Amino acid sequence: MFHNFGPLYSFTLRSKLRSKAFLISTLLTILFIFGFTNIDRLLANFEDTDQAQAILVTDNNELTTLMQSLGYEDIESSAISESEARAGLDNGDYEIVAFIEGDSARVLSERPEPDFTTVLQTALREVRNAELIEASNIDPTVLAALNEPVTVEESYLGRGGENSDELFSSFAFVYVMLMLLYVSIITYGSMISTEVTTEKSSRVMELIISTTHPVTHMLAKISAIGTLALLQIAIFLGFGYFSARSNEMAQSVIDNAGNVRAVVYLLTFFTLGYLLYAAMFAVLGSLVSRVEESQQMTMPVIMLLVAGFLAAMFGLNNPEAPIVTILSYVPFFTPMLMFLRVMLVDVPVWEVALSIGIMIATIGVILWVGSKFYRGGVLFYGNNAIKQWRQILQNRQ
Repeated sequence: MFHNFGPLYSFTLRSKLRSKAFLISTLLTILFIFGFTNIDRLLANFEDTDQAQAILVTDNNELTTLMQSLGYEDIESSAISESEARAGLDNGDYEIVAFIEGDSARVLSERPEPDFTTVLQTALREVRNAELIEASNIDPTVLAALNEPVTVEESYLGRGGENSDELFSSFAFVYVMLMLLYVSIITYGSMISTEVTTEKSSRVMELIISTTHPVTHMLAKISAIGTLALLQIAIFLGFGYFSARSNEMAQSVIDNAGNVRAVVYLLTFFTLGYLLYAAMFAVLGSLVSRVEESQQMTMPVIMLLVAGFLAAMFGLNNPEAPIVTILSYVPFFTPMLMFLRVMLVDVPVWEVALSIGIMIATIGVILWVGSKFYRGGVLFYGNNAIKQWRQILQNRQ
């Protein structure tokens, strides 16, 4: 039955590795990963780091000195009228003019200047507080003690991390990995259905099936594209790991959450999820004769994937919720929800093993049942759905 499995596997894998789609998608994804892990540096190129030249119209010279001590150095005091200020702004003599009236201010500028506004608010508040303290005869040391923050140290006992930084890193890592799981499974699964339907519509399938068992053809397709998926994911993970070294936040995420255990679970649940959905995509792709119809036929499977992804997104906020625990044993949702649980909460080993066992059993059943439909589907051509299913059922017998 497995005659010609090797040649079919090798041919499919080589053709996909050499395809422009694989090369372009890999290159574009690498560029996206590079941009994502260096987003702070890219955004810095669009930021105006130079301070705008500012004029303070005030009798309180201490305010100017205070703003300079707070980090806004390009500022000076001047006694000018509003008309002179507007003329100076039009001529480019200065970029900001602030008229101080007591503990409030009126700012004129060509465009928003959030840095100046923030420093000015802080300086005005400090001047006002100093005046109130002096007028009320409050001991400054007592006031400073009242404003001293209370230190609270938090330690978490869950799998996500021992403190807020580690917990944030785990959530960020799980979110990115869930996106990778979802996109990879739906991309490579759809690729299988498209491949099968394309070969069938071009009549190439008739030549293949004449020398190879249909089940062997299905398993070779699933295995070859699965190998392609694992190779591409390995490239993405490897490049992302080294690219994140230059980003402090991304490096923190990797240090706190991106360990070997996480990668092993990711690859395990991806492989199982891929096999589960790939089998369904392959069978459904064999039941139609045109690529346009395959998209409609595989829509229920895609909706299952979307439902699992949405459940995982909601489960990020409460990974210990009973509904998340229950759905993590449902084979169609296990790849994302069980991965979510093992990364963020303490899950007993037997639960992980049970979910993997259920998935393997489900994959076996789908492959066994699907192979019978696949064997009949690839040999049937026609647009009448009732006749098509009747013919397939007869070929199963």
